[in-house]
Amino acid sequence: MSRTHITDYPVAREKVLVVDDQLINRELLQSMLVKIGFDVILASNGQEAVDLFSQHLPALVLMDIAMPHMDGIEATRLIKQAAGEIFVPVIMISGLDGDDVIRRSIEMGGDDFIHRPFSYEVLRVKIKAIQRISDLYREVQRLYVLRQHEEDIAEDIFSNAIEKDNITFDQIKLHKRAASTFSGDVQITAIRPNGDINILLGDFTGHGLTSVVGALPLAETFRAMTRKGYEAEQVIAQINRKLHGLLPTGLFLAASMVTMSSNGRCTIWNGGMPDILILSAEGEVRQRIESGDPPLGIVPDMPDMNFTFTQLEPDDKILLVSDGVLEARNTDGEYFGEQRLLWAAMLGCREDDLLGRIMRAVDTFLKGHEQDDDISLIEIPGRIKMFASSLAEPGVNPALVQQDQSAGWTWSICLQGNNLKRVNPVAIALSQLQEVEGPGDHWHDIFTILTELFVNALDHGVLNLPSSLKSSAGGFTEYFAQREASLEQLESSCYVSIHLTSVKAAGQSSLLKITVQDSGSGFDHARWLDRIAERADDETGLAGRGIMLVQALCQSLIYSEDGSTVTAEYSWGDGLMALN
Repeated sequence: MSRTHITDYPVAREKVLVVDDQLINRELLQSMLVKIGFDVILASNGQEAVDLFSQHLPALVLMDIAMPHMDGIEATRLIKQAAGEIFVPVIMISGLDGDDVIRRSIEMGGDDFIHRPFSYEVLRVKIKAIQRISDLYREVQRLYVLRQHEEDIAEDIFSNAIEKDNITFDQIKLHKRAASTFSGDVQITAIRPNGDINILLGDFTGHGLTSVVGALPLAETFRAMTRKGYEAEQVIAQINRKLHGLLPTGLFLAASMVTMSSNGRCTIWNGGMPDILILSAEGEVRQRIESGDPPLGIVPDMPDMNFTFTQLEPDDKILLVSDGVLEARNTDGEYFGEQRLLWAAMLGCREDDLLGRIMRAVDTFLKGHEQDDDISLIEIPGRIKMFASSLAEPGVNPALVQQDQSAGWTWSICLQGNNLKRVNPVAIALSQLQEVEGPGDHWHDIFTILTELFVNALDHGVLNLPSSLKSSAGGFTEYFAQREASLEQLESSCYVSIHLTSVKAAGQSSLLKITVQDSGSGFDHARWLDRIAERADDETGLAGRGIMLVQALCQSLIYSEDGSTVTAEYSWGDGLMALN
């Protein structure tokens, strides 16, 4: 965001513009000002004064009022308009009597008034006083610019470090409008390992720069614990403990949180926020979740939090709002209030434009009056398609962990579209494996298998890069150049999925089945494997060496679906620790 800074203007503080149609008055003022120590610019009428001001940008203007062609009052108005953010004091001078002259002079931008005739000492004292005001104004402007710069930096941090990593479900709609440079409201979304989505709307005390202090640890804790699969109660409790230890007295976070499953089951919590509304397709309030707990950061512990567990209908919507919506005030000082919100929400549900209808109603109500507080809204549908084209994390399909009797556990992840160039699922998969299975010396082998299978699926399946480029060391440069270019042109239909299944084999051994599938058209895998086998002893060729290594590590390696799916089985001894 670019701003014009007061320090960008080359204001010459030693110059004074004297405007008077009488030569003798101009010369008298000039002699006085030179004696004080100024350089003087002379203008004989208002229009000339406006032109000279734009050329010289003087630090002070002495303006006669009664002049032909353009009087001093109109000239002052135009000079103030040209000065913009710069404070250039104008002292009005007149021999006319009456309060009306002074009133009109001040209303048009004059900063002081001298009645003619006056002495040198009166002029000197007037200028000294106006200079103090000018210096103070410039210091205020300097501090304002500094604060704006700091808020710009904070806004970048807020956008990039806090809300940039929100999951990009098209079905979850977010709207935020700040009351200052950036909003003290926080909207965060993240996905749990089982595919549930956590959505949090927070409102820090006040708005502006101070909210960043709490927003960074809030976002970090929320996402880290969500990704590890912690329940909503544990996530909220940990955020509360962290904010209580960090935030100064008087700064806290009102928040509401929803955990949403694909089948419409949801867990809802409200701590100090306006009522959370569950709306039908016709906009009727099916359920209202009031605040049952204090905002976060006030008390050290929250042992008995109030949660609402409910099942949504497919056409239902959850509406979260910050108090900036209800407390928006118009020019008459009247609040927007809940009744107007409910009416706009009803119309918005029927028009399938819930947030848009509410914001239009707020803007109509404000009648151009600036909002007093940050405004935030979140709309959550009654059903979320977990495997839509624009999925979690952002765009990472939900990592699913399930346990049953036939398999120790299963886990899967699917990357789609642009997320294939942004996210490495191998690290995510290995982290999940280590968390479930515990430590072991076999993780290096499994990392190698996962890496080779994923890279092959992405490079040769999705991107269709020729393996022949890797036949020589020099060809790798061209290979990676083509790879980067292809990654920039990925379509949303492209995907690579990884599915892991751990089963208990005979004795104490465990079997890990790794299935990798891609959206490519496949390849002649039988011929390719035969070619690899024929030159298994050739260490000079680079292409295919990864698959040879996988074959050596695995109990079996089977391609199917014309080569777009590969399944590897890896067995290890008594390293299974978590699911014996």
